[in-house]
Amino acid sequence: MATPHGKLVKVAGKNMHIRQMGCGEKMVVILPGLNDPLPTVEYAPLMRELSKKHTVCIVELFGYGHSDGTDTPRTNENYVNEIREGLAQAGIAPPYVLMPYSASGIYAEYYVAKYPEEIAGLILLDSTPTIEATAQMFAYTPEDIEEIQSASESEETTEDVEYDEDIIEQAIAEYIRHGYTLEELEEIEETPNHEYTIMSQDIALSQNIFEVMNMPISKEIPILVFSSAPENLNEEDMALVAEFEAQRKAHITRLGNHAKLVIIKGSTHADIAYHRDYRNIISQEIDAFLGSL
Repeated sequence: MATPHGKLVKVAGKNMHIRQMGCGEKMVVILPGLNDPLPTVEYAPLMRELSKKHTVCIVELFGYGHSDGTDTPRTNENYVNEIREGLAQAGIAPPYVLMPYSASGIYAEYYVAKYPEEIAGLILLDSTPTIEATAQMFAYTPEDIEEIQSASESEETTEDVEYDEDIIEQAIAEYIRHGYTLEELEEIEETPNHEYTIMSQDIALSQNIFEVMNMPISKEIPILVFSSAPENLNEEDMALVAEFEAQRKAHITRLGNHAKLVIIKGSTHADIAYHRDYRNIISQEIDAFLGSL
């Protein structure tokens, strides 16, 4: 297993991995989305960009990257307690500017509602809307859950796929272009997989959204919202995007009129997290937001 880039701290008797960069006044805390295998590497280009002016860290939640897996229920309360304890053990003190991606937006909103005195701002990277329509979309029936758990417990294996060396070189060159290092790319190959913890997180999403959507967020907390907006879609995908736009609008209403929405035209969900071709737009908006706090 590769050596972690950051620091391993003990939370509830388990290892949690936290990576930090920069030495600016603001402390930005990145929280990864669902099923991000190695967040401390995947978000590295974004961290390096932001660390030019700010201090930025990323928390690998239990089940991700170099952090241990856990059997503890994947509730909002447990996630936030683990994040708070991990940051404290790493010597990273509040106030924080939380910057969650995708599903981690649920836990970040819970954190903001429960401990507003520890939060200086909230930056949502294409986060999961905490509204009823989204909660219903992620709801699983007991039969669905049984099927997911059975698939996870199966011992089926797949054969390794051998790729052409030219394809591998092209892929590596593309990642390097987007700001990754060769060392980081090699580390991804050695990432452990805590499938049970991630599966439990997925199953709990609907319930966690239902809980958070009824928790008010202080209007004193500045909020910046990034949203993807893919283009050149087929008819089926356009219908899905229209549905998401309706959810996004409802989510902004829930967050409050003071929340600033930045739509990144032409981007996909993954583009927002990893900074890719929209690095300048996203970093400039974040810099301006942090400068106003």
